[in-house]
Amino acid sequence: MAQARPPAAPSAAAPTVVPAADTDFSFAVYPDTQQEVFSTGTFIGRTNWLIANRKALDLRFVLHTGDVVNWGDKAPAQFTIASAAMAPLEKAGIPYELTIGNHDTAAVCPGGGGCPGKDVRVTVRDTTAFNRYFPTTRFPGAGFFEKGKVDNSYRTFDAGGLKWLVINLELWARPAAIEWARSVVATHPRHNVIVQTHSYLKADGGISGSAGYGYSSPSYLWNRLIRQYANIRFVFSGHTGQSAYRTDVGNHGNKIVSMLGTFHSNTTNPVRIVTVHTAVGTVGTRVYGPKGNVSFPYNASFTGMKYVK
Repeated sequence: MAQARPPAAPSAAAPTVVPAADTDFSFAVYPDTQQEVFSTGTFIGRTNWLIANRKALDLRFVLHTGDVVNWGDKAPAQFTIASAAMAPLEKAGIPYELTIGNHDTAAVCPGGGGCPGKDVRVTVRDTTAFNRYFPTTRFPGAGFFEKGKVDNSYRTFDAGGLKWLVINLELWARPAAIEWARSVVATHPRHNVIVQTHSYLKADGGISGSAGYGYSSPSYLWNRLIRQYANIRFVFSGHTGQSAYRTDVGNHGNKIVSMLGTFHSNTTNPVRIVTVHTAVGTVGTRVYGPKGNVSFPYNASFTGMKYVK
């Protein structure tokens, strides 16, 4: 008589895999690229490097703080190079925002100076060429102040377990554009806000009090928009100097980190990498030039950041 086999031991349950919390990520900031639109390699080389290192960087967004071209309104070939240099980000599915600087408008003529005999307060708002090469259709999901114009816009993304909103403002913005920005920030109270505009910090890190040939100064922008909202976290700008940083406290006790990055490099292609650690409230930044493998001496770190969830 065959003996009964003992019951098989129960198999061990497969361990539960808990996804890692999304608490760290980075975004990139392009400086003034106006010197890079006279050849076809440098500008796009930065973009290709970011895409190749996307995973290692955990890259979620790209900003550009303006002067994308030098006098592209009069030399369309410059816009052709700039457009091709940003296009790979779209193919890779990496969202980005561009800011319009004075060199991106009809205010600047060949050589980089203001067009003689023209009212620059008028021509700085002529962004026809910029919008021809970077139409609103290249920025899916974005919101715009004016129909068919990217001059003032915003996009959202998720990263670090949080919601983010990047708002782009025209150079020395018109009061109506700032009021629009206020409404955007006010209607997104659960988003952590990044502001980008071409002119904000001076070379020494102070907030500029000059409206240039626009309609409002950066100090007005600080008082009317940036300091007013508890969810504003960062401000990025270019236009002058090389690199500078400052921290301020908004009206609601929120720390606001502002960074200037201009560089105007003729030999490499600098890009600022900003790494955010949302769980511990720290931020680190470095500037790297993929062309020539150059590390710039502009590292900085910030602590005590708090975010809305």
